[in-house]
Amino acid sequence: MAALGPITQSAEGQNRTVDTRFFRPVLYQLSYLGSADQCTGHREPCPIDWSKALPTYNRKVARVIHVRIHGLHSSDRDALHDRFAHLGTCREWRDQTPWLAHSKSTDLFSQLFFAEAADVEQREQPHLGPLSAASFLRVIGDETDALALVFMLRDLSERFGVHVSVRDPDNPIAKLRSIDMTAGRLPDGRPLETILVRRPIFKRLRSGGRIEMYPPRALGAAFGTREGSDIERRSWSFLVHGMRDSRPSFLEAEAEAMRIWRGLRFLD
Repeated sequence: MAALGPITQSAEGQNRTVDTRFFRPVLYQLSYLGSADQCTGHREPCPIDWSKALPTYNRKVARVIHVRIHGLHSSDRDALHDRFAHLGTCREWRDQTPWLAHSKSTDLFSQLFFAEAADVEQREQPHLGPLSAASFLRVIGDETDALALVFMLRDLSERFGVHVSVRDPDNPIAKLRSIDMTAGRLPDGRPLETILVRRPIFKRLRSGGRIEMYPPRALGAAFGTREGSDIERRSWSFLVHGMRDSRPSFLEAEAEAMRIWRGLRFLD
C-alpha cells in the first residue's frame, strides 16, 4: 500500500502535522487504547489526546486474540460472514462483539488491518494461500469470551472447510495459545475438545454472580458419565442456582444457562 502524505490535525487551537505513513502500525494500537467502555459502540469519531495516547497501551486490556482464516471460496464469502455475525450477536460479550475484516471491507480500519495481516501471512505462511479474513478480539475479565470465539471459528471451519488460526499468546493454558483447525479438526485429526482443560470454567456476570461451565471431559464424577450418543464428547454441562443441565455444544449450553439465570434472578 502506498504511503500517504502528511496531513494536519488541529487540537486545542494548535496545528499538528501527522505523517499517515505511521497509521498502519499505530492503527492496531489505537483500536484498544483508553478504558474498555471508550471508543466502542459509537459511530461518531471518538476524541483522542494524541500526546497521551501513543506512548502506552491500556493496562486494563488483559489479552488480545488474533484470528486468521484461509482457504475460503469466493462464493462462500457472504455466507461465512453472515454466519459469523449471527453467532456473534447470539451472546453478550464483555468488551466488544467479534468482527471480521476481508478484502471487500468498506471501512478504513478494516481495510488497513486486513492489508497488513495479508502481507504478514504471505511472508510467514505462504503455504496456506491468500488470506480470506482476519480479526482480533479483546478479552477482558471473562474467559468464556475466548472460548466462545474459538467455538464460533470451529463452526465456520466445519461448515466452509476453511483453515482457521487462533493465536492467544497471553492465554494461561499453554496448549491453547496457538490453535489451528482445518474443516473443524486439529492438525492431527482430533476434535477441539481433546485439548481443552478438564476443570470447571466460571462465566462471570456483570452483576457479580457466576455460572459454572463444565467441559465435555471435566473430571466431575458427581455429575455422572457422559451421554453415550456424544461420541466425540462435545456436550457441555452448566450449573445455575444449584440446577445442572447440558447441551450438545458450548454455545448452546451457555445460551441455555443464561436463559435460566435471567429467569430465576428475579426470585432471589
